[in-house]
Amino acid sequence: MKINIGQILRVSRLPGGERASDKEDFLSYLELTKGRHATCADTQKGIWAYKEVSEAGQTFKRVPAILLHNNPFKEGSEITPWVDVVEPEIGYAIYNGDNRKSSQHPFQARGNALLTRIQYFYTNPVLRKFAPPILLFTQREIKGNRTGYREFSGYGIPTRYMLLSQREKMSERYFTNLVVEIALFRLDTENESFDWEWIDRRRDGTLDANNVLKSAPSAWNLWVREGEAAVEKCRRRTARRRVFGKKEQLEYPEADKTLVREVARYYAACPHAFEGLASLVAERVIGHGCKRGWVTKRCADGGVDFVCRVDLGSEFSSVPVVILGQAKCQDSVSGKDLARLVARLQRGWIGVFVTTGVFSKATQQELCEDRYPVVLINGKRMARELRIFMNTEGITLAELLKREREWYETNLQPLEASRILDNVFFGTRIEVNRASEFQGELK
Repeated sequence: MKINIGQILRVSRLPGGERASDKEDFLSYLELTKGRHATCADTQKGIWAYKEVSEAGQTFKRVPAILLHNNPFKEGSEITPWVDVVEPEIGYAIYNGDNRKSSQHPFQARGNALLTRIQYFYTNPVLRKFAPPILLFTQREIKGNRTGYREFSGYGIPTRYMLLSQREKMSERYFTNLVVEIALFRLDTENESFDWEWIDRRRDGTLDANNVLKSAPSAWNLWVREGEAAVEKCRRRTARRRVFGKKEQLEYPEADKTLVREVARYYAACPHAFEGLASLVAERVIGHGCKRGWVTKRCADGGVDFVCRVDLGSEFSSVPVVILGQAKCQDSVSGKDLARLVARLQRGWIGVFVTTGVFSKATQQELCEDRYPVVLINGKRMARELRIFMNTEGITLAELLKREREWYETNLQPLEASRILDNVFFGTRIEVNRASEFQGELK
């Protein structure tokens, strides 16, 4: 069988409540993972591997493949108090392991033990050809059914292992879980088609690793030959559509929609305070090198609600860039809202617009046509960043909103945006009364 990235597979053997024609519309996940062998994947396990096979002349057994299941509908729940990140279009994923107990070491959990046990296959040049591919599937809602369908999100290798502390939902205890960063590989030379025959051959103990590689995607073979140096050449990257409709921007888990509604409700009485939270979201989306500065005074913001800075490069080879931000705690953002921000951008500066709602198609189209350097962050992306941040910090939404309200109140500044380039701004702040004490000590 051959499948494509983004293809929907039917999981259940006998779909309950579905029309008979549905069986023909979707390929069976169970039939696919069974292939030409006797057993299929276990749909109850988030981390699952095929039975190991022996290979002539080797002292170890070969793991054919590891299947990971990501369920965005359970993110942040008692069962899965974490957030996975799956981005097939840029060949990137972050997957949380299966430890949920404070009484258990993270490597003792069944799935985590499996992922750590086979780690050396990816780092040892001699063993790379035996390394099992990671196959990632994501739960999808089809016709109101959230349990019967999975999407193929890609294949690749783990590139980084991390430990992350998380809090048990029903107690004050903390536990440590394994988090794996995954590089999803490209399929361009295969016309975006993944041939399951490769996995079937990996399950065949009569075939050695060199023979099996003949069926592997070209990107996988390149990685086997060159190792870590080839990861970025193998990573999947697609040309993205630049304009998304309202319906597409609102397609995200109900739990995240509830989070957005709670944020909007919290700031309903004081919308301006949302700018503090928006600057945090902007800092996370822009990523490494970005620093929050301040929020502007309400009476004279001139279309700029907050100011950040991003340092590109490092040490001598670096340059600071001003980031102007605007925030709207509303359902939809129009081109008129965007125009005020764009008008304030100077050469080399970047804009970022954060909203709890969506961006109109006309707004996005204008941004594309005029090539304005503005990052758009809608409610969907905001919710995901907040969820990840809450899980990482081990705090509730109420605690986060309270903390950001305090940050907002202590970081209101009437400064010119260019002042963010002054390094002195990021120095340690001293309270006025404490400063007088220091002066007394010096005398």
